[in-house]
Amino acid sequence: MSETMEPARARAWARRLPLLFMMLSMAGCASMSQDVDLYYRQMAYNYKEAQEKGKMQAVSLERQSSVLAATGETNKLHRTQREIERIKAWEAKCAKQEKRFEKAAEWTEEHFHLEKPAIAGKPTGLRPEDEGVSLQPSETKNP
Repeated sequence: MSETMEPARARAWARRLPLLFMMLSMAGCASMSQDVDLYYRQMAYNYKEAQEKGKMQAVSLERQSSVLAATGETNKLHRTQREIERIKAWEAKCAKQEKRFEKAAEWTEEHFHLEKPAIAGKPTGLRPEDEGVSLQPSETKNP
């Protein structure tokens, strides 16, 4: 009797196997699109942060160049001005890349019907500070 049941079991598995593969691939696709969205958000945040650092460096170098102009050190002044120009070009590139990644993240969210991350202005990999669990010294466990 078990010999006659073997082909029926094999056919049942053969019918279920494509359905199983289809369900797993759909779950994987949703997970991948969510990961891509988080990647785009993280890259937009990174470029925004780099742009802000560049602005701070430019301000510092502009102050330094005004001091160099007052002291009359022309070689250092020209070097500092070239560095300021490079930083400003980097800031423009960062702003362009930030917009590009932000636009890609929004498109991904709309196209795949994903929810926007809870913390829009912060990197997605970090938890808010007040969410962490901390033990007070009186709450520590003694072994």
